[in-house]
Amino acid sequence: YMALDLPTQLGLDPDDPMAAGEVGLTGTSIASLRDWETIFDGISLESTFVGTVINAPAAVILAMHIVLAQKQGADLARVRGNLQNDILKEFTARGNFIFPVAPSLRLVTDSVEYCSRHLPSFWPLNVTGGHFAEAGADRVHEVAFAFADAFTYIERLLARGVSIDAFAKNMFFLMKTNHFDLFEEAAKFRAMRRIWATRLSERYNARDAESLKCKVLGHSGGSQMTRERPELNIARTTLACLAGALGGIQLIGLRTMDEVFGIPTEKSEMIAIGTQHVVAHETGVPDVVDPLGGSYYVESLTREFESRVLSEIDRLEREGGMVRAVENGSIRRTIAQDAYEAQRAVERGEKIKVGVNKYRIDEAEPPRRPYQLDPAEEGRRVEDVRAVRRERDSAATTAAIEELKRVARLPEGSDSNLMVPIIEAVRAYATMGEICKALKDVFGEYVERGRV
Repeated sequence: YMALDLPTQLGLDPDDPMAAGEVGLTGTSIASLRDWETIFDGISLESTFVGTVINAPAAVILAMHIVLAQKQGADLARVRGNLQNDILKEFTARGNFIFPVAPSLRLVTDSVEYCSRHLPSFWPLNVTGGHFAEAGADRVHEVAFAFADAFTYIERLLARGVSIDAFAKNMFFLMKTNHFDLFEEAAKFRAMRRIWATRLSERYNARDAESLKCKVLGHSGGSQMTRERPELNIARTTLACLAGALGGIQLIGLRTMDEVFGIPTEKSEMIAIGTQHVVAHETGVPDVVDPLGGSYYVESLTREFESRVLSEIDRLEREGGMVRAVENGSIRRTIAQDAYEAQRAVERGEKIKVGVNKYRIDEAEPPRRPYQLDPAEEGRRVEDVRAVRRERDSAATTAAIEELKRVARLPEGSDSNLMVPIIEAVRAYATMGEICKALKDVFGEYVERGRV
């Protein structure tokens, strides 16, 4: 898995003035196909699963992956990997957006449609409900907003004429695993499976058993960790891992005890990984399909949670759907209210955070070894992208960019799928910034409601 730095996620090249001071700081800097070639030099894309945290310009990264796979002679039908590519949550919970909502959705739809036809083993859409939770949303809103996003994408693809079973089996969710109220957390995942299978079969007529599976990668949220008594974060992540296992999710990723101070140490990373191993191999929990099934308490929690989520989804649909809720700011207001109420509960002592508002121990802050980026790295990346521009066939690049603009001006649809010209622009070594600028020239940029 590869997280990309902030400039890359915002469609900026390393030499863009807006990228200054951020290049490579929070992830890998990717400017052109040459960077993708360098990273995967000697690595077969046909035999390696590559996951990428990228959203607004996900189509460009997908194009780089496709072009390099073709250069390697790979069978695209066997190329595996995934993109986060969930742009709706960027407008409401995270903030790494570029284009207005409609063309942003077009890019997601185009990339998923393209993969359904040409890369059937690739997972081009990871719906990231966990970002709603990390922004402050409560459990019900975390799940309801994630499903509302997913159903929006599904309905756009169905309108294109793409079969539900051609793409739904390759969608999955990234959700927060929370140690607070452990049984309710397990019930959350159980309810998600019911809602997904029911909606996919009854409303969207999915028939493939893989499409009906609600695939979930759970991660213990960084917002759950505390700087106070940080060693207790190991207990928190252990319980979060157990909650995910009891809820029957497929994949779990854990935070580290020292992540609240900066880039984790290698030792703390190994503790987090080892914690997953203990739960997987020493508890026996994963040996049972639904270990809490039949419990009166958990079944009641599951039914109640399912009902509350469905009510929230119904409300969103009555009020015009997720796109309208994004554009009028109601999702952000709901998340802000949830976050405020949760913080007030901690401050009033109604919600206990050990070491913070109860069982506090005054102790010296543990030694910190914050990650320091080599200041020379940004200069190297600037020279890298300028070298690409000097060495490429400029006429071919210009022609590819103009073709991208031409297609972007067409009404969206299968015949004007933007993946085709984006792939050719990448093949001509157009940079991330140049491709995104071309699309901004046609689509404009998104401006948050209430801001100028």
